[in-house]
Amino acid sequence: MIKKISLILSLLSISLAADAEEIIDEVIVTGTFIKQTEQRLYSLDVINEDDYRNLNISNVAEISKYISSSLGSHFQTNSLDGFDQGMASINLRGLGSSSTLILVNSKRHTFAGTPSSSGDSYIDLNIIPEIAINNIDILKEGATSIYGSDAVSGVVNISTNNDFEGLKIRFEHHGTENYNQTDTSISALMGANFEKLNYSIGLNILDRNPLSASEINGIAELAISGLGRSFKVHDDDVVINGPWAGEYTKGEKIPDPNCLNNGGVLTNSTTCGFKYGERFNIVNSENHKKVFLNIGYTADTFDYKAVLLLSNVKVNDNPQSPSYPALPFLSRKIQPNQGGSPFNVPVTWYGRPLGSEYDSPKSPKDISQYNFNQTVAKEIGRGIQLEASLTLSNHSNEHYRPDIIDSKFLQALNGVTIQDNQDIEVFWDIFNPENNSNELIDYISGAEISKKTANLKSFDLIFRRAIKNNQLAYGIYADNEELKINYDEISEARFSNSGQILKTADLFFLGGGINVNESRNRYAAFAELDTKSRNLNGKISGRYERFNSASSFDPKISLHYEVNNNLSLRASRGSSFSMPSMAQMYSSEIILGSVRDFDGASSFVRQAKLGNANLKPATSLNTNFGLIYVNRNHKVTIDLWNIDFKNRIESESAQAILNLNPFGDNITRNENNDIVGVTSTYFNEENTQISGVDFKYELLKINTKNLGLVSAKVESMTLYKFLTPDAADPAQLVNRVGRFNYDTHTYSLPKTKINASLLINKNEYKYQINARYLDGYKNYRTISDLGQSLGYKNIVDSFLIVDLSVGSYIEFRGGKIDFKVSIANVLDQSAPRVFDAPDFSFDTRAHDPRGKIIGLTFEYLR
Repeated sequence: MIKKISLILSLLSISLAADAEEIIDEVIVTGTFIKQTEQRLYSLDVINEDDYRNLNISNVAEISKYISSSLGSHFQTNSLDGFDQGMASINLRGLGSSSTLILVNSKRHTFAGTPSSSGDSYIDLNIIPEIAINNIDILKEGATSIYGSDAVSGVVNISTNNDFEGLKIRFEHHGTENYNQTDTSISALMGANFEKLNYSIGLNILDRNPLSASEINGIAELAISGLGRSFKVHDDDVVINGPWAGEYTKGEKIPDPNCLNNGGVLTNSTTCGFKYGERFNIVNSENHKKVFLNIGYTADTFDYKAVLLLSNVKVNDNPQSPSYPALPFLSRKIQPNQGGSPFNVPVTWYGRPLGSEYDSPKSPKDISQYNFNQTVAKEIGRGIQLEASLTLSNHSNEHYRPDIIDSKFLQALNGVTIQDNQDIEVFWDIFNPENNSNELIDYISGAEISKKTANLKSFDLIFRRAIKNNQLAYGIYADNEELKINYDEISEARFSNSGQILKTADLFFLGGGINVNESRNRYAAFAELDTKSRNLNGKISGRYERFNSASSFDPKISLHYEVNNNLSLRASRGSSFSMPSMAQMYSSEIILGSVRDFDGASSFVRQAKLGNANLKPATSLNTNFGLIYVNRNHKVTIDLWNIDFKNRIESESAQAILNLNPFGDNITRNENNDIVGVTSTYFNEENTQISGVDFKYELLKINTKNLGLVSAKVESMTLYKFLTPDAADPAQLVNRVGRFNYDTHTYSLPKTKINASLLINKNEYKYQINARYLDGYKNYRTISDLGQSLGYKNIVDSFLIVDLSVGSYIEFRGGKIDFKVSIANVLDQSAPRVFDAPDFSFDTRAHDPRGKIIGLTFEYLR
């Protein structure tokens, strides 16, 4: 199918080129401090404002679907992850978000205070107001020699429109055809020049309606917990009356007799399960508000510019299970006559206080960010230009996660007098939940409440000058980074010096974390030299960077050789490094997560994620060889690249720890050998080797007699190897390409990702076709009996999505109104099925399960 798409675009371009007039756009370059440098030195993709609008997406987070070099990015909600709803990232080369440096107007922005569920620290893309986007430059090479730490797999630089004049108002509405999920946004941008002063101001408002997993058939069919409502007797017993009547032998497990009537599911003859997956959202209800403000002043002797970005994302619903499993009671016994027990012997409880018959509570979040940059540029004599810049940025995440307060539940189990029943002592009834009053439910209910804040203050000085045919840039950089994490009193945890849990949160399931108040400083010096001869262009750059506890010097050399007017070659080689984030070093928290035990049983358990202050910086050696062929209106680019990564910072996989030794020191089990916890940390992986090839074909904008103005593009990334150590034998390297990688820190890695587009402008109409393709890949996870009965297999199918749009315009009141109708996933392809119980049954970092999405856009420009 993809070969056919490429062939069609190629044949179309050949047939059009004969009568074409070439039109070439100017491109802004990322990856250098030297202005007007040769773009062909770099493996670089550029998405300008028009390109971005042609993607027909509702927010910038979805852009990773259209970047061929991006794998495993966070562009949609995964409510089961528990952490990063309302935030977004880009993951180049599949190396993890912490290896991709995100810049805002070529300046650093702070990391989010909350790392992703996999441990990656990343910059939250939701800082960007979509109406203000001017360019998105994607540099697919290591760039530590220019920008410093974290630019290992590449750099994404998002530039705002700081020179806008006029008025722009945009309305967009995107809605699913099969469901009732919509994104509606309204935005405005206005700017003006007054002699030496210019300004622009923008506003984005997005209202996102939710999509429950219950609306998509089969999307959460694997998400069934065995902890619904069942009991195990610890001695022989006879119950004479009531629904629990019967004779029981020691060790027998008994499901709730009213399991089905109470909304549960019988997973087998002994266990009443709980369908939790359908309670969660595929898309949460969210409100996004973003502000952009730019002020520029040109004086006789200097230029001044200030840019302010503000963002607030509220996650409104984020529904959870009515209550999480009563994990503390897997090691406690319910005594006769306690909690409404009909048994005459002690029993173990496999359930939750609020089960299937109760509604889902909400877990809202409030995420705020800002980025404020001031820059002064001045000629200081002898042809030297000075640029001084100060940037302040902040990311704050407040999260409310409902749970049951353990201490209050114990009181309620044994009898408690609550305010509305001053003279009546009430007891929590485990066996007959309908007996529990709303007042008693309110009494035991609580939440893990946290606020995680990250700050970055950075300052840089850049000097630029020309020396004959050479361009030189050099300078210094300094920053201060802060991380503050605060849990409320019942959510605070404590750990020993060796990392063992001394105290968890006073909650049934959520474990809380430690409060953190840490900071660190960074200093750097850098230089870059660009030289050019007749056919050869070269660049040498280097950067020395020092943190509190580590330092690194990273050089890079880039060459571009013009063989003839049509063919040129390029090559680069340099080192990069990535410091561990402060969250990876200092935060320690207890999260909830899913694991599959040695007997195949899947459970949500407490996972202690410990910070590691002894982490070393990750280092890499990056190599790129490229070929560029241009013939009139055609351009072909091929880049072979390799990344040799040492000491890559990773989060230990709870599943891998369990697979390696189900009864090891990192595994906590109760007296019945039920798994209740896994302890993990961050570590330096000894070696990761990655290589692949990027391909790009471009039909440059041409005028044709029959079709008008036409352009086309095909981009692809093919991975050859992604070698990481085998968890069972770290001396052996496993090629992760073509795998789902459920058992490691790496996301799924399909071998090939292809994006293609065709754009036709004829008269007042614009037609766009976008095609996106992901290779299929293998899933080596053992499929359970339930999965087999539902038809799951070990192959994740390939995924081909085609988008269409048509737009036009009318003149109106001295301006122009553009309007467009778009259909994303016009063939209504379903997301490929993935056996990943107890997560959703699709790959949340690769596939969008919403099916066909119809969009309508109006934009007024004057």
